[in-house]
Amino acid sequence: MNQENAIEVRNMSKHFKVEYDRANTLKERLIFWKKNNYEIKRVLKNISLDIKKGETVALIGTNGSGKSTLLKLMTKIIYPNEGTIETDGKLTSLLELGAGFHPDFTGRENIYFNASIFGLTHQEIDRRIDDIIEFSELGENIDNPIRTYSSGMYMRL
Repeated sequence: MNQENAIEVRNMSKHFKVEYDRANTLKERLIFWKKNNYEIKRVLKNISLDIKKGETVALIGTNGSGKSTLLKLMTKIIYPNEGTIETDGKLTSLLELGAGFHPDFTGRENIYFNASIFGLTHQEIDRRIDDIIEFSELGENIDNPIRTYSSGMYMRL
């Protein structure tokens, strides 16, 4: 792997097997044992790219073009069928808005909880907490349970 790169993707492809009318019971499996009603859905084909350390990259495309799949592959949530993906450093995926937030925790508690999941120590979070709260523009609301937040407040957190 090139030392300048944070992520290297080489000749990577991903496909999924989509089954139709799948047998759900043992009886259906015995009756329809020869029926293979499925399709191979190729999502990404022969992708190669380099993302350099410190570089900001945007994935833009239509629905179903493979953006989220590529992110899942880079963060090793799923694995490629062909090719390789190499990473240098921590890589975390935020595909779901508010994933991991607990509605009964305050905004501050959720910051500590989520940051620790992403590998930050308590001391690292302590050093960044004021900047995070300032960025979120939540002010004193940061100490209220997030179930009381508006959707805009939730998004900013």
